[in-house]
Amino acid sequence: MRRPFDPLVVKTSARATLALPFERNVLLTLAAVISLCVFVLDALTPLDIAVAVFYVVAVLLVASTGERPSTVAAAWGCVVLTLLGFVISHEDSYSSGAIARCVVSLLAIATTSILALRIQAATATLREQVELLNLAHDAIVVHDMNDRITFWNHGAQALYGWSAQEALGQSLQELTQTSYPVPDEQVRSELLRADRWHGELQRVRHDGSVVVIASRAALLRDEKGNPRAVLATNNDITDRKRAEQALERSEAFLRDAQQLSRTGSIAMRFPAGEMWWSDEAYRILGYSRDTLPSIDALLARVHPDDLALVRGAFEQTVGAEPLVDIEHRLTMPDGSIKHVHCVAHLAATRSGHKEYVAALMDITDMKRAQEALARTNDELAHVTRITLLGELAASIAHEVAQPIAAIAACGSAALRWLNRPTPELEEAAQSLRQIVRDAKRADDVIQKIRSMARKRERRPTAVDLAAVIVESIELVQRELQRNRIEPELDLAEPPLAACCDRVQLQQVMINLIMNGVQAMAEVAGPRRLSIATRRLEDAQVHVIVQDCGTGIGEENAARLFNTFFTTKPDGMGMGLSICRSIVEAHGGRIWAEPRAGGGAVFQFVLPIDKGGCHEQ
Repeated sequence: MRRPFDPLVVKTSARATLALPFERNVLLTLAAVISLCVFVLDALTPLDIAVAVFYVVAVLLVASTGERPSTVAAAWGCVVLTLLGFVISHEDSYSSGAIARCVVSLLAIATTSILALRIQAATATLREQVELLNLAHDAIVVHDMNDRITFWNHGAQALYGWSAQEALGQSLQELTQTSYPVPDEQVRSELLRADRWHGELQRVRHDGSVVVIASRAALLRDEKGNPRAVLATNNDITDRKRAEQALERSEAFLRDAQQLSRTGSIAMRFPAGEMWWSDEAYRILGYSRDTLPSIDALLARVHPDDLALVRGAFEQTVGAEPLVDIEHRLTMPDGSIKHVHCVAHLAATRSGHKEYVAALMDITDMKRAQEALARTNDELAHVTRITLLGELAASIAHEVAQPIAAIAACGSAALRWLNRPTPELEEAAQSLRQIVRDAKRADDVIQKIRSMARKRERRPTAVDLAAVIVESIELVQRELQRNRIEPELDLAEPPLAACCDRVQLQQVMINLIMNGVQAMAEVAGPRRLSIATRRLEDAQVHVIVQDCGTGIGEENAARLFNTFFTTKPDGMGMGLSICRSIVEAHGGRIWAEPRAGGGAVFQFVLPIDKGGCHEQ
């Protein structure tokens, strides 16, 4: 029957391996000498005692080599020598005493041999157990209740750097400078209470390096329940702890970055439809952390007017679209509206499933800022229009005075036709029709001025570019005549329509025309102002305004559209800046460049109307 593993005897049994060849030869020689001496004394001397009992010494010496066959052979050899000595010493007369002494000697040899063989078997079993423990990758350490190390396997040697010979008998805590996360007394109390303890601790290796250990300890008790020893398995988790700390730092950085940028993360896996939300995504969507992420929960927050857009995005993900990019609104439980921008891309996974990773950005503040900026730009554009109207006061007065003078003349003529002895009713009627026509003309001019002066929100409509250009020229006709400028028009046929605010587009045209007029004020030669429209292939309308004025200096080209930049002594530096704001607010762009032969070319493009704008 095999004995159970006893950690307290490991210290000695671990060394109970087969004797070295030299030691074996010495022990066998000594056993042979002792056997010979005992045989001589037993067979050739008249000693009347059980001398053969001393054969057990030879058996024990052979047994100490650890070789079971040699022990069995020695035992049988001693039995044979005992019987042979008995025969030789007593010849033909066998007394009862001599037989008794012979039997005692044989029993002593047999008993000793059996016990020696059992000890060898137990030692072999223990040796196998120790070898098995040495094969373990874990560091296995056994210490008694006084913290003295009684077993130290190869894993412990590899982990801590001390050999078993150096560690055995040492205090485990002092040798490894153990540092527990809690007081030592608390660990000992838990071990005595539950016979188990596990946790993380720090130890110092033989080379002075610090390692983090995951330790699991078990308490061994004797038959009476008294604690005898502690067996602990130790694993080096230093790299894992560093990785965990690095991951925690990364997660903290990501969490802080998401909070600062108001960007949450969403992952969705197909075909199961599983979803994961980051903490910031929960905050943006207005859900508590105990809410299970799902498509239904996400759709429940979508603004009713944007549901079709979001459902279309989900259909794109089902179809494995590589990139999905949408902006939509959320309706929160308190009734407030959030604007979000979601960008999702298809990620490859090792399992072969489709998985989308999305960034959900809260752009509510940005949208509000854009709306505030748009309102500010509109107000600034309105102020600039009022200023421009002040500058065009003489031209406007001329445009209004002409139809008023015509009304007065036609009225006088009508009176004359009616005051004749025979009234000329047809002629009078013709004069009255001319009065109505000129009154309508004056009203049109006044309405245009009022529309430019009125403060209102931007209203994109389908605007006929040619009509706006002609109206703008009519408003500045006085300035063109005063500066002897005849505009040259090259307008595309059929007329082009842009989706924009008519009044603001008119403001852009008047600013560019007046900019050209002022640039040519001091030019001695011919003064030409040409305006052309073109249709571009990428669904845009192109407007070109050219003058032959003083041109654009290289040092001013980059700053021409900057706010408050001007080359005029009495200029405000707002006209071209407002033009850029208006054009860019309508999805276009504006730029300027020198004109070959002198002067400047101002150009801007706007999206062409595709039927999405309401007709004016």
